[in-house]
Amino acid sequence: MNRRNFLKTGLAGLGAMAATSGLAPLIKVRRAAAATGGKRVVIVGIGGGLRLRESLGMAEGATMPNLFGTAPLISGFGTAAGAPRIAPEYAARMPALVLPAPRATPLHTEGTLITNLRYADGPPGHLQGHGCLLSGYYNKLENRADAHLPVPTVFELHRRHSNAPATDTWYLSVVGGFYRALITSDHPDYGSRYAGIYLQPPGVMQPLTSIIATGTRTLDLKQAGDPLPTIPLDTAEDAAVAKLTSLLDGNTPAFAAGDATVHLSPDDNVRIQAHLSEIYADTTYNKFFPQSFGIGLRKTDGTIDATSDLRTIYHAERVLTKFRPSVMAITLLDVDVCHADFNGYLRGQQLADAGVAHLWDTIQADPELRDTTTMIVLPEHGRHLFMNGNNPDSLNRSGIDHGQGDDGDRDVWMLALGPDIKRNNVIAPTGVAQSGRGSGRYETIDAVMTAMTVLGHGDAMTSELTGAGARPGVVVQEVMR
Repeated sequence: MNRRNFLKTGLAGLGAMAATSGLAPLIKVRRAAAATGGKRVVIVGIGGGLRLRESLGMAEGATMPNLFGTAPLISGFGTAAGAPRIAPEYAARMPALVLPAPRATPLHTEGTLITNLRYADGPPGHLQGHGCLLSGYYNKLENRADAHLPVPTVFELHRRHSNAPATDTWYLSVVGGFYRALITSDHPDYGSRYAGIYLQPPGVMQPLTSIIATGTRTLDLKQAGDPLPTIPLDTAEDAAVAKLTSLLDGNTPAFAAGDATVHLSPDDNVRIQAHLSEIYADTTYNKFFPQSFGIGLRKTDGTIDATSDLRTIYHAERVLTKFRPSVMAITLLDVDVCHADFNGYLRGQQLADAGVAHLWDTIQADPELRDTTTMIVLPEHGRHLFMNGNNPDSLNRSGIDHGQGDDGDRDVWMLALGPDIKRNNVIAPTGVAQSGRGSGRYETIDAVMTAMTVLGHGDAMTSELTGAGARPGVVVQEVMR
């Protein structure tokens, strides 16, 4: 199997929802951001469930110092937060974390932090929580790979109302499965023709896909340097494949408008495939995850090993700086080990914290992105107030689940950053009035509505949610400048 056949049959496995045009050099990206007044939004959902007790309350130490500093931001939990409390027997058997020195000034001082956000309705589960983050719709989706929302996603709303290409909307998550279903809805006026691009960042074993693509039969693992093959870039071969593809496409019926399968335009396909080719052609493998990223797990040889969240952040940064999309959503999932690993949950918070700060620093280092990008960070939901007894440690802590809907499951936070966001603003608003709103607080659906309003799509989202019989979110005015 050559690399062309591999890419034709295996792009979904690599994580990009693209069709099968031949690879070609990356062409200039269309600037659909102009349709949103130049605004961009990045939504970072901390998946797996993150409680207030550990994050803002710092009951187990300052696990997220880059975002929140080292002093508890809510009362009733920690008092004098120091280093995260990792059980000594756990620390002895786990790789050390590689973390940069925490920021001198935590990120929340550069934006607005709402400390009492509420995930008010629906099961506090992964697909349901992230489905809400990507649509502003409380839902009861089943955990299935074909479980599409009945209302348009943020990707569809943006693409339809801005006439934007697919490459202007991206969703990144290491775990595919049912998360991939969230790039498009079942809404008859939206659907697959307005889908976003799903990218599953290449994993630790995926350099081996080059063996399949190049037809290599033997490897000398004793040779110096990297013994694994790469998929070479070849302009002449790209042109030949593009010509053959064009001929084949000319004799193939066009896809129906209502086809539920995602089919991207030839232009989008070329650019996405070129992006993947640059990764798989890199003989240094730095484009999978470079040591210079500086965050991860310390291996025995002193190098850094990425976790799922850090690979997601790294590849999100590459997409942001190359494609400059108007809408990006990111799912982080390392903290979900908490079901059976409380200490791993604390370590996952540290890595997510450093990764989100790295992402924001990358945005700030790019003048165009810095002046146009709003980033909203929040947990997809929380976790139970009680432990489940799995793998107790010497500090009398065990795993914690989610899904039953207690206050631990539903009480979360929201951090907003960007040129349109108030700075140094830590708030816990109450008395928020809306028909059907029992919490009296801002909710997860309001975070999504605020993001879409920044892009100019708030009215469209409100109309679609109301038309579906759902309660739409409201704009969080307290965060806006």
